[in-house]
Amino acid sequence: MEEDRLRRRILEKIPEFMADIAPGNLLRSHLKDHPLPDSFLPGAILSMGKAAGFLTEALAEFFSLSSAQTLSILPEGYPRPPLNFPFFEGAHPLPDRRSLEAFERIRNFINGIPPSSPMVIALSGGSSSLIASPVPPVTLEEKTLVSRQLIEAGAPIETLNSLRLHLSQFKGGGLARIISPRPHVTFVLSDIPGTGVSLVGSAPMTPIHRNGPRLLEELRLFIPLEKIPSSVRNTLLGQSQDPFLADPPSDSPLWVIGSSRSLIRSMKVHFATIPEISGLPLHLLTDELCGESREAGRVLASLIAWQASSSPSIHTGGIWAASGETTVTLTGGPTGKGGRTLELALSLAISLFPLPALVLSLASDGFDGNSGLAGALVPTSFFSSPQRRIEGQLALRHHDSGHFLEENGFGIRTGPSGTNVNDLLLVIVYPNLA
Repeated sequence: MEEDRLRRRILEKIPEFMADIAPGNLLRSHLKDHPLPDSFLPGAILSMGKAAGFLTEALAEFFSLSSAQTLSILPEGYPRPPLNFPFFEGAHPLPDRRSLEAFERIRNFINGIPPSSPMVIALSGGSSSLIASPVPPVTLEEKTLVSRQLIEAGAPIETLNSLRLHLSQFKGGGLARIISPRPHVTFVLSDIPGTGVSLVGSAPMTPIHRNGPRLLEELRLFIPLEKIPSSVRNTLLGQSQDPFLADPPSDSPLWVIGSSRSLIRSMKVHFATIPEISGLPLHLLTDELCGESREAGRVLASLIAWQASSSPSIHTGGIWAASGETTVTLTGGPTGKGGRTLELALSLAISLFPLPALVLSLASDGFDGNSGLAGALVPTSFFSSPQRRIEGQLALRHHDSGHFLEENGFGIRTGPSGTNVNDLLLVIVYPNLA
């Protein structure tokens, strides 16, 4: 198999793959399979998150609503809604004063909607930091401090979102309380691996039972207790499994229009059908990929190498695929440019050598960490030199995978995609193995 030709084929397919998982396509596909009742005629659309701009555009077109009937809250630098559609750019990944203003804008927007007028809510990844209304006496600065400590410690997104909703009047069902009694339906573009889709954006539309003491114990796994502000500790200790609000009405459905499983479905359509590899056996590893990126890369390389070498048809090669979202723990020393999906690809490619393979890792939102890259396509053959393996390991140690991969021609740039449904990992082991 000619490696350069296969690399070109894969790179050519990436725009098609990204278009397939675009919010508008996912929304239209969902509404085709799950049509809403003809009686549901919304008078307003509220979209939040990295995909807010595209979701607003698709929903306004589908329901024939004017720009004045919409509001989009999105991170700075992500695709905006169409011209003349109102929007507000908030903070990401950590909240700031704009997050407080976003909350006020949302509340004013909802208060201007008649109580009997139905609403459409669209949630996507990145919503959590965009909107803030801390539980007194916790301040925004204190909440941001703990959030930053969790991110730097490599805590999973579930822990970060749990902290956000425990300390918020907006999350964990707070938005649903503001919207009530207006009829509404919620569409979710999930950035949480697996089935925890109701927690996207820290669950503003889903009532969550608080258990502050248990969360505080979880925080201690990542942050020394003395570094957690006293107001945060006391607030969490005072929350003991009390529901924040009553169960939502049964006529307020929450629909998942896209998730990490969408990446696997689109991978089968756009990558697994490339002629050079369409006949290879496909192995689906997981759609809940998680853990520290470098460690996950080593573990997955070990698993793939074992499966490839123990297969009765060893000379046929194979495709291994996974989706989800790993994390990166910053070690406190000097760091370069990188991100979770880049470290995953680099670690896996180094660990998988000398097995001849291509490793593709791709962030669906088009941005990975601070690298400016969406992902990487790395041949294991590049690491045939011990010096290159050492350089790759040093890049991982200093969280500089972005520089390393781009300088060697393996980085992938797509720009912001306007969607956010986790990351795709694809490993192609060539046939005719030596």
